[in-house]
Amino acid sequence: MMRARSGLAERLRRLWRRASGWLVPRPWRLAGIVAECDEVPERIPIRRAFLVGVRSNWKWLVFDCPCRTGHRIMLNLDPGRRPNWKVHLTQRRRITVAPSIDYSGQDRSCHYFIRDGRLVWASRARRRPMHH
Repeated sequence: MMRARSGLAERLRRLWRRASGWLVPRPWRLAGIVAECDEVPERIPIRRAFLVGVRSNWKWLVFDCPCRTGHRIMLNLDPGRRPNWKVHLTQRRRITVAPSIDYSGQDRSCHYFIRDGRLVWASRARRRPMHH
C-alpha cells in the first residue's frame, strides 16, 4: 500500500512539473551562442533563443515564433543593416528585445514584445491566420 502511494505521489509530482510550465510560463532565455546561422539547431526548445556571431559583433537572434505554427524568427542585430534589433541579456540569461517583433507571412501575422524574458502579445487578434 505504501509503495502504491509513493508511486502515485511521484506521478503527480511529474504531472505538476509538466503542467506548471503551461500555467506559469518559463521565461525566454538564451539557449546558446553559435558562430554561424547554420550551427543553430533545427529544433530550438520552447522559449529559448540563440545568438549568432561573437560578443563584439552579434549578427542574429534566432528562435521559433511563440505562436507555435512552425516559423523561425531571425532578427538582424547588425546596426549597419535595417531593420535591426537590440538584445539585452540579464545575468540569468533572460532576454529583452527592442523594438517589438512584428512578423508578417503569407498566412500569418504575429506581433509581440519580449521584455525581461516575458512575452507580451501586442494584439491577440493579430495572432490569428490572416484571411485572404
